[in-house]
Amino acid sequence: MFLDERSANLLKLLQYSSIPSMSEMEDQTGLTRRQIQYSLGKVNDWLQFNNYALVQYKKELGYFLPDQIPEDEISVKLTKRSYVFSEKDREQVIYLMILLSQESLSVFHFQSATGVSRNTVLNDLQRLKELASGMGLTIQYSKQSGYIITGDSRIKRFVIEQLLYEVLNSPNSQMITQCIWSEFEERITAVHQKLETIEKQLGIMFTDERLDELAYLFFSTDQLIGKGEELEQDPSWLPFAETKEYALIEAMINTATFQSNWSQTEKLYATLHLVSMNRTKDRSPLRDDQVFRELLQQVTEEFERLTFVHLQDKDQLYEQLYVHFKPAFYRIKYGFPHVNPMMERVSKIYPELHHLTRKSLKILEKELGIELPEDEAAYFTIYFGGWLQRQGTRLDDRKKAIVVCPHGIGVSNILNYTLRELFPTILFLDVLSVRDTAEYPLDYDLVFSSVYLNTEATLFVVPPILEERDKQKLNKQVMQELYGYTVPDSDVDGLMKLISQYATIHDPKQLEKELQAALYTQAAGTNTHAVKEAEKPVLGELLTTQTLQLKQQVATWQEAIQLAASPLVELGTVKEQYVTAMIESIEKNGPYVVITPLVAIPHARPEEGVLSLSMSLLKLDQAVDFAPDKPVQLIIVLAAADSDSHLRALIQLTTLLNEPANIEKMLEATDKEQLLEIIQTYSKEETE
Repeated sequence: MFLDERSANLLKLLQYSSIPSMSEMEDQTGLTRRQIQYSLGKVNDWLQFNNYALVQYKKELGYFLPDQIPEDEISVKLTKRSYVFSEKDREQVIYLMILLSQESLSVFHFQSATGVSRNTVLNDLQRLKELASGMGLTIQYSKQSGYIITGDSRIKRFVIEQLLYEVLNSPNSQMITQCIWSEFEERITAVHQKLETIEKQLGIMFTDERLDELAYLFFSTDQLIGKGEELEQDPSWLPFAETKEYALIEAMINTATFQSNWSQTEKLYATLHLVSMNRTKDRSPLRDDQVFRELLQQVTEEFERLTFVHLQDKDQLYEQLYVHFKPAFYRIKYGFPHVNPMMERVSKIYPELHHLTRKSLKILEKELGIELPEDEAAYFTIYFGGWLQRQGTRLDDRKKAIVVCPHGIGVSNILNYTLRELFPTILFLDVLSVRDTAEYPLDYDLVFSSVYLNTEATLFVVPPILEERDKQKLNKQVMQELYGYTVPDSDVDGLMKLISQYATIHDPKQLEKELQAALYTQAAGTNTHAVKEAEKPVLGELLTTQTLQLKQQVATWQEAIQLAASPLVELGTVKEQYVTAMIESIEKNGPYVVITPLVAIPHARPEEGVLSLSMSLLKLDQAVDFAPDKPVQLIIVLAAADSDSHLRALIQLTTLLNEPANIEKMLEATDKEQLLEIIQTYSKEETE
């Protein structure tokens, strides 16, 4: 058993000195962390095979070899330039052998191919059986047939496609492909050349990796057909029998390179892979595909709307998106697997860009009736990100915001649209309910909410529907709070008048918007004023028509609390567990929440289910007993999100309830408007 050159060099390095850390190992070898971990695995396989202790790691020493390996043994073992298969390598080799080989396979064949012991092969086979079983396939052995794999032919093809992608994109692909196809190298090279000819005939160019995958896939298909593994007919593929691609596939397999008799279904299978494989060039003009052009245009416009960015040279961008999306569409529609190796990196490094791209693609998904996998969506993120970089536009230096509105989809969308128009330089990520905010995965700097929230981000509480005076007030508040700077309203008006004296303004509304954005950006770039804490809400901002209820009676005080808290649960400002916590607290400690005759203020700790500061009020016509001598008609639920944000409203509520006449007025109220009139009176007063 021998090592490849890279792993051999790593072993030599460890033989002469310990390496304190993985980063130091990266510096000394010039390899990536992933390559080092892969090579360490192969080194350990070699050491185990030769009865040496494995590479060890201790914090005070780093990576080291416990055993001293004789110099002459290392020299002999490492100069044969052979290869120690890792566990993953062996699985791939054995899996492909069972799927493709026409001869009867035994454990001995797998030992010969991988150079490991019988027990190691048997362990590998056991893992493979479990892996295959998870896909609905069965690996079994008989003396007559050896190891075979049974199950649905389409699933087998799927597994082969995945294996080919993994093998051909691994750093050790050459060693693995030699194990499987060493005697067929000339024929595979011929397939590769024929595909290059097809590229020229179609006016396309595949990426190098995809061209290799197609060559091995088509040769593997020929092997499968030769051993009787044919696909069942799929009627949805039949339209492709009339395409130029199908004719070229048919001409290719009629050469001596292919030795099996391909059915129409197999030719269609190859055709679909031909049209669905990623390419770097496609001369077929986008203008001839009006449906795709319109959809890609809508996606791009939606991306511009969500990011408030104007993309330049969009016709050229449409062409590039088309080159990617045309094959992607066929992959998705016909269920052919595809892995984007950059997906994880894209979503990790550019989460906001990927998120907004994903939202833009919903138009395309809806119109075509498909769902774009994350791997495919990541490609669009790369294209949009590259286009932004090309024109010098950045999203990562902009403030990121979410909009929180529990008032339904219609109102939420209006609020979101209004805020985007009002603050074009802020990157609005999503409209959320209160409960969704608690688990939102992306980072954000600002929250525009129609209810009060407990958040570390800068909070702006806004009405669900913004009138003109609300917009002006909010605009100044945002500018002042974030940057310590307010653009006077007259600035933009004055600039518009000045410009109109010397130039013709074709779109006054758009120019006004752009000037406002420019002044906003200038303020953002030149001021670093610290963000102030959001104001504590007044009582009337918490007790509203949405959180007030008037009922005739309830059966128990527990039911009263549940009913009183129900608006907050529906709004998403508290969880159900908060209601339970309030009831359990009273059951444990008695009716301490009855603070004055006929009035109770049930509450619990913030950590027991409060998502945002809120209050609700229930007025009963008939009192309910919290205890034999504690009748209650006004139940005011308090959900405090922290230790102080509720204090202003609570002081105002206390002042209101300290006057028995106020309680009497509230009990006499017959509708919400009368209750609100009393509440608003005390909300206006400065009682702090």
